[in-house]
Amino acid sequence: MELPAVDQCCGFGGTFSVKNPETSTAMLADKVQNVMSTKAEACTAGDNSCLMHIGGGLSRLQSGTRTVHLAEILASTEQEVFA
Repeated sequence: MELPAVDQCCGFGGTFSVKNPETSTAMLADKVQNVMSTKAEACTAGDNSCLMHIGGGLSRLQSGTRTVHLAEILASTEQEVFA
């Protein structure tokens, strides 16, 4: 399922979180709330830094939702795509 407000940043990009920690934390809180509202077991994305930031937020809240890179999902499929 698509995440609510999927177009909104998690607040981690580049040095943003270092230079703007309060804003970054607020953006992460919004993103984590959106993830938790789905009651999903896993959250995926294509960017490792976003997954690390979101995963940390989810972990601190003991949400039970894990983050998984899209490449990990594709690599775990048993079906051969190019057979």
